[in-house]
Amino acid sequence: MAEKKFRAGLYAVISGILIAAVLTGLTLFAYTTRYTAFKPEKVAQFYVDTVIQTGDGYNAYKNTVLAQNKKLKYGDFIRRTDMIVFLNDGDNVKKADFVGTGSAEEQKAIDEVYNRMYEYYCTLVNEVGWDDYETFFMSYFTKLKEVRHEVYGDDYLDYEYMFGALEANVATYGESLTGAEEMLAADGKTVLREAFEGKYQKTFGKDYKFITEVKSCEELGADEVKTYVEDFKERIEPTATCGEAKADIFKLVDETEGKKKKTPKSDMIDAYAKLDCSDSISGVAKVECEVHLEDGKLVAIQELYVVKIGKSWYVDNTNLDTTGLYLAE
Repeated sequence: MAEKKFRAGLYAVISGILIAAVLTGLTLFAYTTRYTAFKPEKVAQFYVDTVIQTGDGYNAYKNTVLAQNKKLKYGDFIRRTDMIVFLNDGDNVKKADFVGTGSAEEQKAIDEVYNRMYEYYCTLVNEVGWDDYETFFMSYFTKLKEVRHEVYGDDYLDYEYMFGALEANVATYGESLTGAEEMLAADGKTVLREAFEGKYQKTFGKDYKFITEVKSCEELGADEVKTYVEDFKERIEPTATCGEAKADIFKLVDETEGKKKKTPKSDMIDAYAKLDCSDSISGVAKVECEVHLEDGKLVAIQELYVVKIGKSWYVDNTNLDTTGLYLAE
């Protein structure tokens, strides 16, 4: 799995195109998520399809209770609970001399970090899995801090760099499954990326196509919902109440400098606490999805529960095992 490399330095040549593509993809993802959220079967299908198509457990979480709080976006949750303990971006933090120069040296350093982190990312997908997002994030960013220091010779680390490495690895992992077409520069001659076959193509055929279907969607009765919510509260409590202890372990403190306030400890406690949405759950549905090829061959079955909060439905990631959706393990 980990043999595919990400050539960040080479891709920098067409960064404008890549950024535009990413923004378009994010817009489409947000639009799709928004308009599937009102039906439990659509939320479940979209979640399963996100994972099965490219092994993207990272973005699949945007459809779960992890992202149900409208005042705390998914990215902000990651910043406040995991990235904050590695953040080291003050004006007094020295950066490697080549940072920000766009030089070949900087591009080479980015390539090396992304490639080394990609090897580790594959290890985490196989050995930890995205169902345990807390261990996944902490392990990934711990390693990134180490690799950045070894390659750059500095200890600088900001949110942009952390997200950049992680999301590049997520994208590269997806391509390792689906394969990719040849990519040329604007001159129409320079090859920026050679075409290659992905794991899925080698396993299921060059023209494979996964189709995700909802086989059943059963909304629970009032008494069953009450019992489910009680169980949910019990499952989420250890995580929802861990903020203060974790902040203390990493020595996070709230500070006031003049008129400026920095509240990393309070932010972490609050972010975790917001995961307990049990008082807001008004409905629960049990959904079973199947993934098959165009010829009907079954490749995966996924059972999951979705909960209703306000007018929207969210996958309950506290009661989920997606191991069977990662076909490349």
